[in-house]
Amino acid sequence: MFQNNPLLAQLKQALHEQTPRVEGIVRAHEKGFGFLDVDNKKSYFIPVAKMKTVCNGDKVSGTVISHNDKESFEPESLIEGALQQFIGKIGFQDRAMVIYPENMPTNFAIRCKINNQVNEKLKEGDWVVATLISHPLQEENNHFLAEVIRFVAESGSPYQLWLKTLARYDLETHAPQTETLTISETELDNRQDLTNVHFFTIDSEDTEDMDDAIAVSKNELGHYQLMVAIADPTAYVLQNSELDNIAKIRNFTTYLPDFNIPMLPKDLANELCSLKANQKRPAMICKMNIDEAGNIITDEITFIPAWIESKAKLAYNNVSNFLENNDELATNDFSIKQQLNWLADLAKIRIIWRQTHALVFKDKGDYRFELNENRQVQSIIKETRRIANHIVEEVMVLANQALTLQLQHKIGFGIFNIHSGFDNKYIEQVVNFLNDNGITEFNKESLLSFDGYVKLRRIIDNNPFLTTKLRKFQSPADFSTEPQPHFGLGFEAYATWTSPIRKYGDMVNHRLIKAYIRSQELTPPDKEQLKSMNERRKILRFAERDMAENLYAQYLSDKIGENYSAEIIDINRGGARIRLCDIGAFAFIPLSMIHPVKEEIIPLPDEGIIKIKDEACYKLADPISVVIHQVKSENQAIIAKLSMNKE
Repeated sequence: MFQNNPLLAQLKQALHEQTPRVEGIVRAHEKGFGFLDVDNKKSYFIPVAKMKTVCNGDKVSGTVISHNDKESFEPESLIEGALQQFIGKIGFQDRAMVIYPENMPTNFAIRCKINNQVNEKLKEGDWVVATLISHPLQEENNHFLAEVIRFVAESGSPYQLWLKTLARYDLETHAPQTETLTISETELDNRQDLTNVHFFTIDSEDTEDMDDAIAVSKNELGHYQLMVAIADPTAYVLQNSELDNIAKIRNFTTYLPDFNIPMLPKDLANELCSLKANQKRPAMICKMNIDEAGNIITDEITFIPAWIESKAKLAYNNVSNFLENNDELATNDFSIKQQLNWLADLAKIRIIWRQTHALVFKDKGDYRFELNENRQVQSIIKETRRIANHIVEEVMVLANQALTLQLQHKIGFGIFNIHSGFDNKYIEQVVNFLNDNGITEFNKESLLSFDGYVKLRRIIDNNPFLTTKLRKFQSPADFSTEPQPHFGLGFEAYATWTSPIRKYGDMVNHRLIKAYIRSQELTPPDKEQLKSMNERRKILRFAERDMAENLYAQYLSDKIGENYSAEIIDINRGGARIRLCDIGAFAFIPLSMIHPVKEEIIPLPDEGIIKIKDEACYKLADPISVVIHQVKSENQAIIAKLSMNKE
């Protein structure tokens, strides 16, 4: 009687339109219920029954239901799903295979099927890549369904963390595989024999892909005559060859803790091109003269395809101990000992030159994970940068400056590293923040200029509070085919060529400089390649961050209650983000663990301070002492609390 009643249909439609409707992001709880977060202040409860139609992170719309003065949310349509392609762990429920997606509540399981191309027989606890092929808010069958498309790692694999991270970002797990590699015939011609020159390398002790070697002398004017030899993979990898196309996709060697995936085949990276001691290798040489003040004499720069034979493989610590403590050097070559003393002097001169004419980053030190045979973190070593590190850095900057001058003035294009300083959308905040802190000489226009940015950096470089606060307003680095300033380095243009084994952009610049030397046709780099490089660099940084977070969480999981020195690196409405100085881990201190009385503590993120009882008690870059309070296994978050007042 009522089935086709148009009046009833109109009434239902009217009631539907009058029901409050909202959209937001689903936040699931381990106990099965959830919330719809509409904004920072408003959220609606989602009952357990309705949570079966959504998952954590889904962006959905639906209706707000009121009952007995309580409001709840009923999902109706999916705007954007949180799960598309994802990593998950295999399980079984009632003999049916399911997948537990990572970063979801532990009881959230999705039925799954296996793609025919997956050859492994999957077991409980195996990790896989899957795609979601059915969502309850989109499909009539009213349930989640996923398809396993790739095997990642066995449940007990010691490499599980690494393989999961690589899969999460769709990164390769192995070096490229190729047939026998031989040097191109054209690359054998007109190579100068410099095998008698006493080149040497400085690297970490376990480095195999050595891509730079150094030789230096001094003339009667006190000028340094520097030769930098860079490995030459383009002698083996022809442009647009199969291997070149693989390198174009990878763009960089992937570096994860104790697990590297080369951009080029290992035979090439670690053998044929690696500048190993006492082995004849093809290399590109940059010869330049530097005066006693650290200036490159620009009309005396020469690039040469050559053969070299490194006379020694030296390690950073050994070189630093030799120069700083007069310890024994791992070679008896007197020439190399003399060169190292000259290079130590040159590095000091160049650091002063860059402080005056460019910019130098403050040394923060590097952190290295030491793993046991089961790839569990045993310790974390903080490695300070010593004289050997400064030597290599300054020599590489010199070599890159020399190349930049060639690209700028003789070729006109290349692959340049660029950085434009402050992001334009934050510039008003930057001006206001500087004014509030007594720096009033800059306006928006001057801060967006290269000269203005460099001037400000020199003013604030010894002020950790200002430096830390302004870092978040920076624009990201990028690439360009034309010379543009690199604000962060303080150079009006900067291109690199010193890591061609590890960076595709450096291979491109090698080919350009070779073509110029040989009077061949010069072709500008493909701008689409620059987009690929930039995107790949971002992905690699995400992967490195994920691995570090996992290893830090693993290391600190049994160190609850232990004390660490830390530094405040960010302040938000919820508390302070810190870095543990001795090991490099990032952690968070909620406001409640800074001061127990909620009404008395006020975070001021824009000002970079935390007030307690109207007094500024903590600010960015403050050193503090903390205790590890909790390590959350579901997202590797490290929670700390203050162990005492400010140091």
